[in-house]
Amino acid sequence: MDFEKEFPLTTVVKLEQNYRSSHEITASANQVIIQNKKRRAKKMIAQYKNDNYPVLFYPYDEEEEATMLITDIQEKIKHGFMPEDFAILYRTHSSSRAVFERLAASSLPFKLDQDAESFYDRFIVRTFLAFMRMAIDEENHSALKELLPSLFVKTSLLQDLKADSILNDRSLLECLCHIKTGFAFQEGKLKKAVPIIRSLKEIPPLKAIEKIEQEIGLNDFINKRGNEGNKLEKGSDDVRDLKVAAKNFTSIADFLNHADHMRAMNKEIKNLNKSNPRAITLSTIHRSKGLEYKNVYIIGAVDGNLPHDHALEEYRNGDASSLEEERRLMYVAMTRAKDYLYISFLQKRRGRKAYPSRFLSSLINKRGSGQ
Repeated sequence: MDFEKEFPLTTVVKLEQNYRSSHEITASANQVIIQNKKRRAKKMIAQYKNDNYPVLFYPYDEEEEATMLITDIQEKIKHGFMPEDFAILYRTHSSSRAVFERLAASSLPFKLDQDAESFYDRFIVRTFLAFMRMAIDEENHSALKELLPSLFVKTSLLQDLKADSILNDRSLLECLCHIKTGFAFQEGKLKKAVPIIRSLKEIPPLKAIEKIEQEIGLNDFINKRGNEGNKLEKGSDDVRDLKVAAKNFTSIADFLNHADHMRAMNKEIKNLNKSNPRAITLSTIHRSKGLEYKNVYIIGAVDGNLPHDHALEEYRNGDASSLEEERRLMYVAMTRAKDYLYISFLQKRRGRKAYPSRFLSSLINKRGSGQ
């Protein structure tokens, strides 16, 4: 923005020809980015028209969104498209859980970013799963190690628990009742936690998650960790995502098997990426910069996701710079599409009512008036 100030003897040349996207997509993207105040004034001009305007669709939640996408891709492939013609773009990796799971259950080839962590490997998710694992196997060493921090117990005490288990012939879970931390309040809390953990195996996964939150008090741990962690990756968001995933299962054992299978699939897909260029692309918008696809799906285009919560929070505090950067991301996502662009507005996101992204209000209003 300050180039001419730094270098006065310069000529500015505007590159306003878009050779990738159709006129319908380019014009829509122009409508979005023109709202930014801190930018070089220019208007991208497309080189062709195809009468395929961006399609806006409104799935109920992440699960229906994923089903609609995969069904549409399968239908298009039947009519001649190739898997590599498709990209599914999202703001953060955590938004891709449902789509990943639908693709993993299909026969469609797909690839994802090498740094895309499995949803079930995320710290808070692993913690909740550890409580469930402990409920069905009271001798599970790795599960106990995973859940100790959330009970504010040092993992260094794990050896003491193992020794107590051997010397007194009781399960590792039972040993939590007898651990000495030096704090009477904490020891009392651990004694209460043991029967609660045991009771989890008798209830569906969704109820188990709610019980871990409320009766074991994991909300305190999540809030404490969230205050110290990355604003982009809130632990409470992970819990809400986990609840959406858990709704599909009636038993904890089945849910844990599913989580383990998805973790293994994540590793397998990343290993296949290098040898499988002909595949559907799953990618964050950041990673998609400079790339292009015949068909692009932008998922989760709702306030709180795109724009992200952290940008909205800064905007409320008087700083619009992050919100403008989020709008640039929307522009990038839209202009990855050559011929077909699909944008998803969830009605429910992470179990809560969602509102279409403010960046796309002009497009929504036009559709509402029949254009």
